[in-house]
Amino acid sequence: MPKQYPSFKKIVPLCLVSVTLVFSNCYTYRVATHAQPGTEASKAITAHSFFWGLAKKPKEIHTPVCDSLGVLGMAEVTMKTNFGYALITVATLGIWSPVKVQWKCSKPCRKTGTL
Repeated sequence: MPKQYPSFKKIVPLCLVSVTLVFSNCYTYRVATHAQPGTEASKAITAHSFFWGLAKKPKEIHTPVCDSLGVLGMAEVTMKTNFGYALITVATLGIWSPVKVQWKCSKPCRKTGTL
């Protein structure tokens, strides 16, 4: 009698591989400086690059927490992509390329002088 449904032994590994690929990070770029981090990592935002970098959304990434602290630099910037983002980039031949961006502000400079 022929089997009409795929066996359980074939479906489980396929599902595990699919879930692993979907929820994994394909690659991460981390740029760190000698500055000590003064804040926790920011909420990740998704930046989109269109037409091989000719158009970007957002054009500039603003850092309201770092600006409010009065710091002039970053301690760390992390850029991540996952399997889904890589698939979008490949499927569109690079026309659309999303990436997640996170940062940590550096510590503010110490105040000098007397109180």
